[in-house]
Amino acid sequence: MKKRLLVSAAVIAVLVGISIAYSLPTAGQQPAPQVQRSQVNVTRVKPDMVDEFIDFQIKQTVPALKKAGVPRRDLYQSTLGPLYEFRSITPITNLADRDTVASPIEKALGAAGYKEYNAAVRKLITSQQTYVTQSIADASYDPNPNAAYKILVLSVNRIAPGRNGEYMNYLKNDLLPVEKKAQVKRWLVSQVVYGGDRDEYRLAWFVDKFAGLDSGTATERVLGVDGAVKMREKVAGIVRTSDRSVYMLIEAASYRAAKSSTN
Repeated sequence: MKKRLLVSAAVIAVLVGISIAYSLPTAGQQPAPQVQRSQVNVTRVKPDMVDEFIDFQIKQTVPALKKAGVPRRDLYQSTLGPLYEFRSITPITNLADRDTVASPIEKALGAAGYKEYNAAVRKLITSQQTYVTQSIADASYDPNPNAAYKILVLSVNRIAPGRNGEYMNYLKNDLLPVEKKAQVKRWLVSQVVYGGDRDEYRLAWFVDKFAGLDSGTATERVLGVDGAVKMREKVAGIVRTSDRSVYMLIEAASYRAAKSSTN
């Protein structure tokens, strides 16, 4: 009887050990990439109000965002694509804050100040749309996340219904390895989750200056022109439409909070 109990205890110990081993990360295993949500404001500005809009962003919007504790903000102006269009990108910690205030601007300025702020903005713009996007970290490549790059090349791809899984496989297994091999400065993939088409993906490629565009895309540099064409053929019928535009960072209306040792 005593021997039988000892055997049972040993079996239990082995099973517990196996359970713990499978529950712990293996040596060298990286934690799952953190999903980042961002608010993207796409604003069309009146042609004769562009300078005033940029000045307003520098003197009014940036101080308010900093006061509200928003750690980062990038403002881009279209240079090749829709004219007089600006894209503002800020990180979102959670959407629950909107149960209290409409935006970080209201948090900083109060209800009355926020009303005055919006009244001033309406005089400068023709339209604005707000999206919430979610990063797809395992399809992105960002070796230097603290860097700020001057030029953004943005592709907006809309996927056929029911083909998202196939498209994600393409992004991760075909396109991402090419971007890494080309050693691009930054390659970010995100998906619209609120405010627009849920089948819309945004592929962002960053370079230091316009001269970086002369050598073509990563797929053209790595695979050649014919290889790049064959690569695109893999998503024929999956991608419904694709638009590509180029934006330039407005540095005076952008900022990144000083960081310590962690990103």
